[in-house]
Formats: sequence, structure tokens, C-alpha cells
Amino acid sequence: MTEKSKLPSYLFYKAIEQDYTAIFISDLKDNIVYANPSFKRISQSTSLFLDTLKQTLGEKWQTLRTNRGQFIDQEILFYPGGYHPPRSFLCTGQWLGKYFLLHAKEITILKRQQEEMHKNALRALLAEEELTEGMRETLAGAIHQLQVPINLISATLAMLKRRANKTQEPLGDALEETLNSVNQAIEHLYQCMPDSDNHLDSVAPVNLNELIRDVLTISTKRLLTEGVMVDWKPALILPSVLGHIGRLRGMFKQLIDNSIESIKTKAGIRELRIITSRDDEMIKVIIEDTGSGIPENLHFKIFEPFFSTKTGEKHAGMGLATVQDVINQHAGTIRIDPNYTEGSRFILQFPIKH
Repeated sequence: MTEKSKLPSYLFYKAIEQDYTAIFISDLKDNIVYANPSFKRISQSTSLFLDTLKQTLGEKWQTLRTNRGQFIDQEILFYPGGYHPPRSFLCTGQWLGKYFLLHAKEITILKRQQEEMHKNALRALLAEEELTEGMRETLAGAIHQLQVPINLISATLAMLKRRANKTQEPLGDALEETLNSVNQAIEHLYQCMPDSDNHLDSVAPVNLNELIRDVLTISTKRLLTEGVMVDWKPALILPSVLGHIGRLRGMFKQLIDNSIESIKTKAGIRELRIITSRDDEMIKVIIEDTGSGIPENLHFKIFEPFFSTKTGEKHAGMGLATVQDVINQHAGTIRIDPNYTEGSRFILQFPIKH
């Protein structure tokens, strides 16, 4: 007889009762036949936790039940109900004959710490991405401004050459030298411009739901400050698209920032709605707000470089032009719904495979 079998059974019962790990036992009809105090403190409804576990496991639950199998370290997110926040648990379960035994260890605090670290990492990454896009915008603006005098010099030089007047040759030589110098300066600016195609990340499968959730998470403080309500309706199942995670994230951040700016300028309900869905072989994303809206005659012009409806802003109107650039890079489309009158509604589509 082993040392363990000599111990009275009430000691094992006492150990389970005092264990900080939540433990319960259910029968074949999913009735809870035993739950220790730690489990009872999770929720007043013990069956609700089991229902959450079954939904998390999906078809795997029935397979485990039929084969009397087991699972280890299955993470679940449990909503106790009421005003209580969701709680995270790491669960290990096993079928023993007619009964199912579950151990659930709460990891809510750990998950919150991980989420905070994730948010901080995202903030740093977005700051780097925005800095890069800002540099590209500044350099593109400088190149654009230089094009005007270059065109004037080129036109004047061509006119002088057509006249072929020897008295004007020194002027022509000076203009040609100036033109070459400016073209060299522009070439240097192009070389300094960060390469958007290769910056930060390579092409990889991207879940747009997760990307938008990340952007909303790091935008929470600003949304609350401006009193903007968010109606976020992600598709339950959304296939991935192939793309540059950093550029897509920056694009959604730009669109959401634009919506917040637009909402600030209009009195009344402040609401931002985001919907994702699958439409045949395309992923559709709708971003709409109750802001000031965009006049219909500008629905195409706002995507042009250096066009902006804002005044007194630092940026030179490259925000939506950059959005269009990212859309094109991912073989997608973007348009403004002309029938939406509450504010602005952007409809984006991305091919699931391209």
C-alpha cells in the first residue's frame, strides 16, 4: 500500500475545497454535480461557465466527449454578466467515465498586463509608422512645390531655343544649368524618401478584424476625450487578406482619425460605426461617422495628393492620398457612399486572394 492511499479521503476533499483553482465535475447531461468554492465565486450560474467552455471548443467538445478525451491549457474568455468585466481562464479538462472534470485557473490580471504591453508596443509601432509617412509626405510636398518652377524654367528654355537668338545664349545657358541643379536636388529628395513598399513589414496574411480592433484600442483615449461612441460590428468569421500589416494599420488609423476630426466639427450625436463582412471573394469594410460629411463634388478630389479641406493644418493633404495608395497596393477599392447623409461613409473592399 502506497503512502498516498493511507491518507483519509476527507483530506483530499479538504484540499480540493481550499484550492484556489476553480474545479467542477459534470455528468453526461452537463449537470454540475460538484463545484468547489473557488468555482462558485466565479459566477452565480455554474452552468454558464460550462456553456462558455463548450462554445469556445466548438466541435472539439463533442469529439472529446465521445472519445473520453482531454484538453490542456485551453484559454477562454468568460462574461459573468451584469456590469462585471470579462475574465480570462486557462482550463484543463478530462472525461473520466461518466463524469467530466475541469480545472480553471484565472489569468485575468496576466492577460491585462499582456494587453497593456501589446498596446504600448502598438503605440510605439504606429508612432514609427506615422513618422515615416510624415517624412514621405514632407518630401513629396517639397518635390511637388519644386515642379512648378521647373516647368516654368523648362518652358522658358524651350522658347529661347526655338528663337535661336545668340544674344540670349547666356540666359539660356544659365537657365539650363539651373534646371539641371534643381533636377539633381529632386533626385536627392527621392533617394531620401522611405520606401513604402518595403518599410517595416513584408507581405503576410492579415486579419482585418484584429487590425481594426488594435487601432480602436490605441485610439480609445482620444475617442473618450471627444465623446465619440463606437459601434463596432466585426464579422464572426473573416478570411485573411495578403498585405503589409504596417501600411494597412496606418491606413485604418488615418480613416478613423479623419472621422474623429469630422465629428468634432459638428454638434449632435457623435458616433463612429465600423462593419466588416465577406462579400463573395472580397472583404468589405464600412467606416461611417456622424461628422460634417464631404460634399459630393469632392468625393474623388479628396484622394488627390496635396488636396485638403482643412485649413491651418500642418499636413499638406496627403492623408487620403496615402489611403488610396495603400488600397491600390493591395488591389482593393475605396469609395464614398453618395447616399449616406448623416456624415461620411467610406466603403473599402479587398480581395481575399490577389
